[in-house]
Amino acid sequence: MRTNSPLPDEIARSPFLVREARAAGVARGRLSSRDLQRPFHGVRATGLDLSNHRDRCRALLPRLDGEARFSHFSAAAILLVPLPRRIADEPVHITVFAPRRAPQLRDVVSHELEPRGESLAAVDGLPIVGPADTWVRLAPALRETDLVAAGDFLVTGDEPYSGAPPLCSLDDLRAAVRRHAGVRGLARARRALELVRYGPLSPRETRLRLLLLSAGMPEPELNFRLRASDSRTMVDLAYPAERVAVEYQGGHHRTDAEVYDDDILRRERLEAEGWVVVYVTARELDRYPERLIRRIRSHLTFSPDAPPPVEHREKHPKRKF
Repeated sequence: MRTNSPLPDEIARSPFLVREARAAGVARGRLSSRDLQRPFHGVRATGLDLSNHRDRCRALLPRLDGEARFSHFSAAAILLVPLPRRIADEPVHITVFAPRRAPQLRDVVSHELEPRGESLAAVDGLPIVGPADTWVRLAPALRETDLVAAGDFLVTGDEPYSGAPPLCSLDDLRAAVRRHAGVRGLARARRALELVRYGPLSPRETRLRLLLLSAGMPEPELNFRLRASDSRTMVDLAYPAERVAVEYQGGHHRTDAEVYDDDILRRERLEAEGWVVVYVTARELDRYPERLIRRIRSHLTFSPDAPPPVEHREKHPKRKF
């Protein structure tokens, strides 16, 4: 079996430009070898997962000059912002600011924007438009609920568990909305901003909270910490005055034995302190929101005769980038 010749050390990194390889003496035939990926015109790579948006951005990096930044969905993917599955195949987005002209690249969406004092950042070597400005630029293409979930993630991150600071603050989002006056989707961004909260640890928790609010129920406390016996217990959504805990159960609560055991112990601690625990699954949240609201409301003393919620189904926004 024929073995491909090794690449010179100066271009052995991945990804690299074809012209750099040719200048280093690599033959055209070697650059056509099957062991090399061809993510973009003029680029070769090895070992990248091109189904992963972050890796696709990394593959494009050699084609960018120092002025271009990953933006919109690409910046969000690099920041690990939870986005709807329907946009998983979105092409790579880049932005340059006037008076620069955006490069026209195959399979890339290029934006030329007037500068508005955007924050700039880099994540794992990838240059991006900052988190708060990225959030505003997502508004034209996301449903309001998804935009709230993205905002919740940006201002919360994993801090309630790990203590690591979130990517930005509510004040950062407010400032970004102010400096983007007049851009597409700003009205949706403003509405969503009113609903963004510090605390939710998943888009499903955000959706559950918004469902409670849409049903006319008081806003629950998020990641409420209860001193129960000799331990400290954190509740996803809580009504402390009523001693009602609402816990969203993702799939890992069922499949991870350690998490499952922790759930049992936490429920026992809460019940020992006189709390009622209402567990919510994705199936009930998706299919039976009215039943879910009735279950939760049955444990609360306020507004017992309030009408059941009317599920609000938002249309998918058209792309307006």
